[in-house]
Amino acid sequence: MSNFGLRTWDENANLSMDTGTFTYQVIWRGVIDFSGAVPSYTISIPGFNPANCVFTIIPTRAQDVQSSETDGSGNAKSYPYVIPSVGQVVVLPKNPSSSASTLQTRIVAMGYAIRYST
Repeated sequence: MSNFGLRTWDENANLSMDTGTFTYQVIWRGVIDFSGAVPSYTISIPGFNPANCVFTIIPTRAQDVQSSETDGSGNAKSYPYVIPSVGQVVVLPKNPSSSASTLQTRIVAMGYAIRYST
């Protein structure tokens, strides 16, 4: 076992990820800002493939993190909806199947595209 890295376990205490067993590379990172009137982002990411890549979003402002499940600002602090495909990621401010009256997210976050291999 290595002295560094990240290990995670599932609810049954089975090791589900060990960064000592694969390599990963950040292939894109940037700001995802829905605090204004941005309708969506279409991000071209050469080398991105959902078969061996993930896209993750991490809020950058404390005000964008819900304080609890009963926080009344729910959708305004929700994570954007991500549609990954080969070579690009589309990030929407709400689920495309939501009604027109559904509030969209207003968060500012960092987005990361990560490629991994075993």
